[in-house]
Amino acid sequence: MAEVKLDDAPESALPYFNKGMQALNRNNHAYAMDMFETVLSIEPRLLSARRKLRTAAVQYTKQNPAGKLSLARNLPLFMKASGLLKKQPEQAVELAEKLLRTDPLNLKYANLQADAAEAAGLPEIAILTLEIISQNQPSDTALLTRLARLYQQTDQTDMEFECRERIAKQNPGDAQAAKALKDAAARLTMGKTGWQKAAPPTASTPTIQEQLKQDPDNPDLQLARIDQLIRERKYDRAIQTLEAFSLQHPENTGAEKKLFAVRELELSARLAAAEDEEDEDAVTSLRQELINLQIHSARRETERYPNDLQLRFELGKRYYNARQLNEAIQQFQLAQNNPHRRIRALIYLGKAFSVKGQTDIATEQFEKALTELPDMNETRKEVLYELGVLLMQTGSAEKGASLLKEIYAVDIGYRDVAKRIENPA
Repeated sequence: MAEVKLDDAPESALPYFNKGMQALNRNNHAYAMDMFETVLSIEPRLLSARRKLRTAAVQYTKQNPAGKLSLARNLPLFMKASGLLKKQPEQAVELAEKLLRTDPLNLKYANLQADAAEAAGLPEIAILTLEIISQNQPSDTALLTRLARLYQQTDQTDMEFECRERIAKQNPGDAQAAKALKDAAARLTMGKTGWQKAAPPTASTPTIQEQLKQDPDNPDLQLARIDQLIRERKYDRAIQTLEAFSLQHPENTGAEKKLFAVRELELSARLAAAEDEEDEDAVTSLRQELINLQIHSARRETERYPNDLQLRFELGKRYYNARQLNEAIQQFQLAQNNPHRRIRALIYLGKAFSVKGQTDIATEQFEKALTELPDMNETRKEVLYELGVLLMQTGSAEKGASLLKEIYAVDIGYRDVAKRIENPA
């Protein structure tokens, strides 16, 4: 199962994610963990929420260290999770998450979750968990070896190389470690990571800057240097170098896409700084600048690949978030022909027409989506909720309430369904 990005997560998860972020920023770690756990109960593949949950757990346990009795108290849960590894690995992942909430740097708990995540086909979760442990136990060769294997499995060849290099340095006489490092360097040089085609330096090889002095027009070295600047968060220099590279290599369409990505990183960093300083004018300006950049980037992609309906869907989301509703509707009307995006496109169409006040057309979109969602799941709940609320607001209170009751019957805690059913205005 692939990782789900925040933009593609069920909308019901987003309020909890936002509350978790607010609590984390206020150092209310316990509440933040509750919110992120709720998000993961809705969408366990949302890795960004799991990462934030772990961040909150680490910060919480620094202030409230786990007592000596915590291992004994957690033993029944540990045994239960271990027993689910083969038959229900997804459930074992979440039980291990509860263990890690109490002791996020516990290697035994981390290995349990990594085992469960691999069994469930979620190597990204295993990597996240083991990376956090490795930061605190950098000399654990077994841990580094497992991480290297996972990086190779997920085509993160640059990260695999770093792990293999650390292992080889810690075990200078180990022929097997030396061979693994050599193989990783070969994979990296062959360009499996796309943007990092030049092998990183070892003790016997020159740095990228030194190589560029000898061969300044080598595009692979130029791209490797750009990637290095990005890792160092030197975004201004990375942007300048990418702009020069794009002029020198106009045939490289990936450079333009990379340039947009780095500009987005740079703007996001400035936005975060403005939010920390509570500079409301700067925050408003930077948010709008970021939205405009994202729209421009998505529009350029659709111009390049006009028949790619996934790109149409992404552009539609950008327009919708910017409340450019007519433009969004046009893209979603095209994107609904993609069978993998049809339901989500119909939901966005319903929302867009609803915001425009065209409730009859909005109702049609939600009803279409419902006919294609026979089983109760998070997406059907979302459509039932949106349509139910819309009908209640437009004079069809009884029909709208009946839709909300479908949710109420199976998930009384969904959004504010209980309040709407039990205390109708």
